[in-house]
Amino acid sequence: MFNPYSYRDDPDVPSFDDSKPLIIFDGDCVLCSSGVQWEIAHDPDGETRFAVIQDALPQSIYRHYGLDADAFDTFLVLKDGKPFLRWRAWTMAARLMPPPWRWLGWAGDLVPAFIGDPIYDFVQRNRIGWFGARDVCFTPDEKDRKRFLNAA
Repeated sequence: MFNPYSYRDDPDVPSFDDSKPLIIFDGDCVLCSSGVQWEIAHDPDGETRFAVIQDALPQSIYRHYGLDADAFDTFLVLKDGKPFLRWRAWTMAARLMPPPWRWLGWAGDLVPAFIGDPIYDFVQRNRIGWFGARDVCFTPDEKDRKRFLNAA
């Protein structure tokens, strides 16, 4: 679908360290930021990095892939230069975790996208109404800051 690392040739995407998987999430969404906090707590030594869509670099990555960063209708996992969206992003995020979470990701991959994507879309459309929004964008604490892009 997309050529790996195609964003490297896009002058509108600033250079960044893409040697580790990157999860782009909505820092204003309580469900999204809580999910990232859960992932860090259950994989404190993990290699996965995170970035909030509210920052310039993740927005440029979204635009590169033709996604609307303002609408934020999917979170994105970037692994080995390839983007994973919607249901596949969720299963890839799980596969980046240690067992038993990794196994759930592999099991989720057995669900075809035509079934998984509508489930993902339903939760995505209702996430703010169900879980709320933050008044201030999520920022990591000092010990987890190294796992976030653009977190000074």
